[in-house]
Amino acid sequence: MKKVTVSVPGKIHLMGEHAVVYGKPALLSAIDLRLSVSIEPSETFEIISSEPTDHAKYAVDFLLDHMKVKKDPLVKITIESEIPAGFHLGSSAAVAVGLSGAMTYFFKNLWNPIRINELAYQIEKKQHGNPSGGDNTTITMGGFIWFRKELEFLKSIWQLPFKPHPSLNHFFLIKTKRPSETTGEMVALVRARYTKEQKKMEALFNRNETQVKRVAVALKEGNEKELLDAIQVGESTLEGMGVVSQIVQSLIREIEKSGGAAKILGGGGVKDGVGFLLCYHHEPKRIAALCKAHEYTTQSIILGEEGIRLEQR
Repeated sequence: MKKVTVSVPGKIHLMGEHAVVYGKPALLSAIDLRLSVSIEPSETFEIISSEPTDHAKYAVDFLLDHMKVKKDPLVKITIESEIPAGFHLGSSAAVAVGLSGAMTYFFKNLWNPIRINELAYQIEKKQHGNPSGGDNTTITMGGFIWFRKELEFLKSIWQLPFKPHPSLNHFFLIKTKRPSETTGEMVALVRARYTKEQKKMEALFNRNETQVKRVAVALKEGNEKELLDAIQVGESTLEGMGVVSQIVQSLIREIEKSGGAAKILGGGGVKDGVGFLLCYHHEPKRIAALCKAHEYTTQSIILGEEGIRLEQR
């Protein structure tokens, strides 16, 4: 077979971080930052990656074993990514999905997104222990994904049947500093607070769930006022859980005063940065100026993007 190239999107949590651990829903979206995987015949076996290669090498070995292809075949695998690692944009799951798609097509001439997603989830489980499955599903299927873990053995994952309303195209990522804490440490922090203040935390989780639903409806109907308010209220619940640093909270208040809304993505952080913020605002230059004062950078993104795509065959 000649060269095969597959691309996949990154993903964000629009709303539902942390509360999703306690049975509440989360709303995820594919975004227009993409990762590509190319496979072509070669005289040697090599993996060339803009991402850390340990995860890619594990995924490749897993897939070769699954497909019963001999180890280290004579191919060159090239991974190029616009999705920064370690910032809760799904870089790890993107590698797993991209490799699953490219390798099953290259070696077996099969293209089945459902099966690709299953393989990527197996890779993520081996690599990360107990992932939800939400990230790889969003990256494979694209669009908006509704995720809820009802029980350990019961998870609901649905692709929502709509595209983002064309009027709601003012989303940005704001790159704050990388969190000092890991996602696991932030989950443990929320767990400790839940143990001490169960009623208070459950009230925050319930309020967060309401905002997840409001965001979904606002995106479908193009209701900007509702969207802004839901993001602001949802962020306040995350601050109540104790996962947003004071430094970042001050920037979020400035954004809200200027007519926008912003929230953390992923686990958050306490000491300093929180990784990326998701921001909605009509005036990019105004947001850029606000962020420059904090020495942060901004980047526009598009939500509800296409999932895995066969680019070259």
